[in-house]
Amino acid sequence: MANIEIGAGGGAAAKIQERLPENIAGNLSPSVDVPAFVFHFHTAFGGGVRWRLGRRGLEIENSGVERTRGAPTTVKRVWDDFGGSIERWAGHYGVPAELILATICTESDGRPDRVRLEPGYLSDDRTPDKISPGLMQTLISTAGWMMENENIDETIGRSWLLEPDNSIRVGAAYIAHQKEKTDFDPPRVACAYNAGSVIKQTGGANRWKMRQYPIGTPEHADRFVKWFNDFFSLLVSGEIQTSAGYFT
Repeated sequence: MANIEIGAGGGAAAKIQERLPENIAGNLSPSVDVPAFVFHFHTAFGGGVRWRLGRRGLEIENSGVERTRGAPTTVKRVWDDFGGSIERWAGHYGVPAELILATICTESDGRPDRVRLEPGYLSDDRTPDKISPGLMQTLISTAGWMMENENIDETIGRSWLLEPDNSIRVGAAYIAHQKEKTDFDPPRVACAYNAGSVIKQTGGANRWKMRQYPIGTPEHADRFVKWFNDFFSLLVSGEIQTSAGYFT
């Protein structure tokens, strides 16, 4: 079929009329809203690789379903430790659990005490946009505005975000907030979470052609997709189960 180029704007599902592949139709979770084009080979912007979501994970055209080397021990550990919170907030915000887990693995390797300081950091209070604590590495400033209408009595700061359930809640809310730009399309979710939106970046080494850090590389989306597919391998094998994923 012809190449489907999504672009950075929302409303892609309304512009591109596609039918679900036979092996997908009837198997999608009713709680997750994903447009049909995500299950056909497509790109975010022209010139890069094409991909599609399927029952085995994210398939890259001419490359297949890429995974990390060896057994999927990291995603298994993260699911064992935090699966309850992942399912809880996935269901609450309508975000596929696979996206939350892959984001955790990519951002912090599943370490809830990880803190990243950006250049220009002075203090948590003075530069909350320069510090990302916790499992999902959400900036304190982002967490504050994401949770401002959630009736949370506690101060949204470093200590709050270092609690795994809180970090997962904010990260899931942020992924849901970006859905208009990402359509829950895994590589676009990865790049939007990392770079703030789905933005074209045409560096020769960047096969996804979406901005991510380090700029000009495919590194962030590459890591995300491998963790994402590791999780799918456990779902397919039956080693783990989720009621909040893409598929029933």
